[in-house]
Amino acid sequence: MTVVPVACLPNGQVDMKDVKEKLEKHSSEICGAMITYPSTYGVFESGVKELCDLVHKHGGLIYMDGANLNA
Repeated sequence: MTVVPVACLPNGQVDMKDVKEKLEKHSSEICGAMITYPSTYGVFESGVKELCDLVHKHGGLIYMDGANLNA
C-alpha cells in the first residue's frame, strides 16, 4: 500500500479539491482514507460527510480517530 497525503487549506480544513483529484487519479487502487476528527488543528471538518461519501463512492472505507479529546 502507498499513502497518498492530501493538502490542507490555510484554515486547517481538508482541501476537498485535492481530495477529489487524488480519488480520481487513484480510483482503481483506493482501499480507504484516514481522518482525524477533530483535526490536529482542532477543526471540526465541515466537509467530513462529503469526504466520506466520496471515498465510499470510489470503493474505499473510512478510518476515523479523534484528536484533542484530552485537552
